Amino acid sequence: MSVSPRGATLLLWLGLAAVVGQSPAEVLAQDRGSREIGTPVSDKDGDAPIGRYVFAGIGINDYAAPWEPLDNAVNDVDSVRAVFVDEFGFESPDEWVLQDADASKAGIEAMIDDLANNLERDDALVFFYAGHGDARDLEFEGEVVGSAGYIVPSSVKSPLTEAPRQYIRINDLLEWLSELPSRHVFVILDSCHSGLALGGLKTRGGMTEQARTLMGRQSRRVLTSAQGDEKAADGGERFAGNSLFTGWLIEGLRRATRGAQDSSNDANPDDNGFITASEIHTFVSGVVGAASESRQTPDFGAFSYDDRGELVLVLEGDEYQEAYETALGAYDDLKDDVFAEAFATAIEADPDRMESAYLRYLNVEFDDFLERGTDVERLTRRVEVLRELNAYADAGAEIPIGGLTMALAKATRQCRKAGCDLEGDN
Repeated sequence: MSVSPRGATLLLWLGLAAVVGQSPAEVLAQDRGSREIGTPVSDKDGDAPIGRYVFAGIGINDYAAPWEPLDNAVNDVDSVRAVFVDEFGFESPDEWVLQDADASKAGIEAMIDDLANNLERDDALVFFYAGHGDARDLEFEGEVVGSAGYIVPSSVKSPLTEAPRQYIRINDLLEWLSELPSRHVFVILDSCHSGLALGGLKTRGGMTEQARTLMGRQSRRVLTSAQGDEKAADGGERFAGNSLFTGWLIEGLRRATRGAQDSSNDANPDDNGFITASEIHTFVSGVVGAASESRQTPDFGAFSYDDRGELVLVLEGDEYQEAYETALGAYDDLKDDVFAEAFATAIEADPDRMESAYLRYLNVEFDDFLERGTDVERLTRRVEVLRELNAYADAGAEIPIGGLTMALAKATRQCRKAGCDLEGDN
């Protein structure tokens, strides 16, 4: 896939917990493991719950001259929306997700007005914009005194230098969003020149304030996919259909909710049952900056009316992960009955993930050890599950067995020799 420059992709994230005077660790210690993913944290007396979790967004592929059409912006907003709705239980009314022609300057302004009229004090908002972005120098008496970044609505018909009022200045957009009544707003710009949103309010690396910030305090945070003088890729080789930045953003969140075996490879590196906006930034910044095709550096900071609040998403209550870990332990201890029960629970909860394919592989290993079924049946199942794991490996997943290619070739040869009827064989 070719990599083309992307305009501005703006995501608004939110802080998701309201607890006065307590750190995230203290809150989770009170009632650890009793919540579903995405449920709000409240203080011990229940006096300060968060309200609704709302996702709103914009995605624009269909541009007219002077702007070239984009390939992935619409899919980016759909993909990010799906993660927050499916994995974290967000609301996302259709009228707050604009695409292509609906995302004109007037349409965007009307949507923000609607958010202002409908959000409430304890709500939290994620707002995602995917589309072109631009920048221009600001001059005074013939000297350049600064730069300004802009998002490009679908209604734009002229270059920025000729008609700047057709565009939306990023600082104006952030100001509008900062004045929304919701407690938490978290902004992410996956865009060319998106770092211009930060000005001097930058925080680099992991934030030590995470554990001590009062979670009930208001937050206004912005995560950008690139520095102010950088362009952001609209696509990349690893994530078909998403930008490099958005692809890693989605991947990190999904790994965290699904309990990646190596937690350093997701947005929950300390494996403490919750993730924060700061941790999301640290993860995405690391993987995007290290990508071989990357020419962009994500950044993170605060904007108007931030009161050092923090985004917190609780990850406790993952039935699948508990079953998966139980199955692994039972396999190591040769406890077939315990493995069988945990295996059935995990497969029923989510059969379509790499970890489930790996459990199916371990189940075949148990069948071989206990000599359950015929040789042909066991060999056929072994080839099928190794093929499945190999497909995950080809897609970039980390497979928890070594020598996968050799194991698949050996199993296929043994199966054919035994007379298996393998799909794909002539």
